[in-house]
Amino acid sequence: MKQHATSPTPSSPAPPNAGFDATTRTILILLGTVVFIAVVNGTMINVALPHIGRDFGVSEGTYGWLVTGYTLTFGIFSAINGRLADMLGKKRLYMFGILMLGLNSLAVAASPYIELAIALRFLQGAGAAALPVLGTSIIKEIVSPQQQGKAVGYILSTVGVAASIGPFLGGVIVQFAHWRVVFMITGLVLVMFPLALKVLPESLNEVDGKNFDWVGALLLSAGIGALLYGFEMLENRAVLWMFLTTIGVGVGSLVAFGFWIMRKDNPFAHPATFKRTKYLASCVAAATTNAARFGTVVLTPIFLTEINHLEPLGVGAVLFPGAVMIALLSARAGNWADRVGARMPVVVGMIAMILGALVSAVYAGGSPIGVGVGMTLFGVGFAFTQSPLVSAVNRMLPREEAGSGVGLFMMIFFVGGAAGVAASVTAIELQPPMIDGLFGLTTGARGKFTNAILMLSTLLAVGMLFAPMLPAGAEKETKKAA
Repeated sequence: MKQHATSPTPSSPAPPNAGFDATTRTILILLGTVVFIAVVNGTMINVALPHIGRDFGVSEGTYGWLVTGYTLTFGIFSAINGRLADMLGKKRLYMFGILMLGLNSLAVAASPYIELAIALRFLQGAGAAALPVLGTSIIKEIVSPQQQGKAVGYILSTVGVAASIGPFLGGVIVQFAHWRVVFMITGLVLVMFPLALKVLPESLNEVDGKNFDWVGALLLSAGIGALLYGFEMLENRAVLWMFLTTIGVGVGSLVAFGFWIMRKDNPFAHPATFKRTKYLASCVAAATTNAARFGTVVLTPIFLTEINHLEPLGVGAVLFPGAVMIALLSARAGNWADRVGARMPVVVGMIAMILGALVSAVYAGGSPIGVGVGMTLFGVGFAFTQSPLVSAVNRMLPREEAGSGVGLFMMIFFVGGAAGVAASVTAIELQPPMIDGLFGLTTGARGKFTNAILMLSTLLAVGMLFAPMLPAGAEKETKKAA
């Protein structure tokens, strides 16, 4: 087994409300900034796509691959980066991710051909995928278990803000500058490379490359890739049999992956991880809440534009308070979870998300302020779900399972978001709405929005059924993992 210098570990337990030392704060700022840029890149481009298509003179079927390619490689590498880091080292792979994201972003900005831009987006997604997964793993190495929720909360606050304001920023840039500026901004992540080189701790290479489970990685990648591509097909109203075939290939590959790791001596993922009830419950809760979040992030700007006839600045003003709540409360939610476990914060968060979504549905087409209130409450709820879930997974997994376990969790988190977007886009195409006349709404644009919101709220309610299985005591979970 090859080894590098071991990363420093916290010398003594710290109370959840204690502050971080200067080095830890610097690393957290680094991780938060990098993941913010990575996420905002993925959300800004959606607004710019029609303008990119017009510049290159191509149809939606072609320029749509700028999103599809990024989504596929991001999802695939989110699943496998945790285990790859066990082989290559977390610091080394994280810095490679920064370079892949930044350099390819600048290359897309300068690309004279759409085909080259699409190829670069595949590479960009692969690099970006390393950042949230390894950022979470690095936190486990530099922060005491008693403070992991608080630290994760700082990082995830940037994710929530980026997802909320990304479409707004993209709209402003496209309206007042040029779509290439979107990618130039993402390229600024390269500024963080020297800081990462200096402050990130060295980490163990825990898996020899010769013993790496490449078959397991291939089966998992094929499964995730097929599922994500299937969701993209659903969004684009693909032929039903093509969609079902693609999803079938994805499910079949994941089933084969499950059988493979149970028989392999040194598998890609530890079978024991999937026997942990609390881990599985955390995955379900993360998938449902992220599905609702990303579905809502996509839906709300569409309907504020189509129903309320708002310009990008107006849409941004409605969504901004929710983004602020995510930024302000994510660390507090993580701190709360450090004291009481994930169960209570997640339940509170899911209830707030459901109420916020329903308030937005009530005021759709009416008062933009009402929609803003609903999305603000939704943002509060999202803040109270994500950092407790991520820190709980970080805390409950022993070291030998952490790399693959955290990677798979983040992959499920991401796939849930992709599924939520696909399901939301499909729901707004259904006629009539689930409940015609609810809150005075009828078929049409407002009815479609209601349709989608009810679907997302139902999904959250299903996720809440798994909440009682979540950890109820942080200290207890930490001791079990140790």
